[in-house]
Amino acid sequence: MTTFPLFSRTEDAELRVIVLLSVMLLSACNYWNSSYGKMPDKELRERNYRCQMAGSLSAAEIQVCKNIRRECDVRADNGIYVC
Repeated sequence: MTTFPLFSRTEDAELRVIVLLSVMLLSACNYWNSSYGKMPDKELRERNYRCQMAGSLSAAEIQVCKNIRRECDVRADNGIYVC
C-alpha cells in the first residue's frame, strides 16, 4: 500500500518558512510591547506629555506615540493612572 504525503517537499519547506517568520514577527511584537510595559511611570508620563505637545511628527514618531498611549491605557485599565 502506497501512502501519499500531505505536502510535497517544496510545500513543506514553504510552510516551515511561513511558520518560522510568523513566530519571529509575533516575538518581535511582544518584545516591543513588553519594553513599554517595563517603563517606569514617570518616564511614561513624560513621554506621553511630549507626544501630546509635539507639533509635526514623522510616521515613526506617530507610531511610537500610539504605543505610548496604548501603554497608558493598559495601565489605566489596571487602576494605575499615570498619563
